[in-house]
Amino acid sequence: MCDVVINPDSTYPIIIKPYKFDISQFGEKERSSMDFTIQNVSDLDLELALIDMPANMFKVTLPKKIKAGETAKGKFALQKEYIPKEFEKSVTIELNDNAKTRFTVPVKRTIRIPGAPQTSTATPGKPARQGH
Repeated sequence: MCDVVINPDSTYPIIIKPYKFDISQFGEKERSSMDFTIQNVSDLDLELALIDMPANMFKVTLPKKIKAGETAKGKFALQKEYIPKEFEKSVTIELNDNAKTRFTVPVKRTIRIPGAPQTSTATPGKPARQGH
């Protein structure tokens, strides 16, 4: 079973902030990592396990356990060879609660550097399509 959460600040038994890992880079300064928090909003101590993500693309550091009512920090970092690439992927975390609850977090990287060539949908000899 899968539930799509419209309001990610109301998930249970944990709340992940930000609810998506947007590691986009807008400018010259390289951006290859970000911190996030995981809040345990249940009355049980929870263990976390990273169960799915693209192999060798990034490293996710999770707390092994978060006590009931507490918040812990995690870190998301791109592997060096993926820093110059754009993508949309996801990471899935599983909890040790009775339901084996899973959270899939979207991961996005867009790169916009002033003066650098941008990807285009134009065909050689034809202008790019404009939005309607």
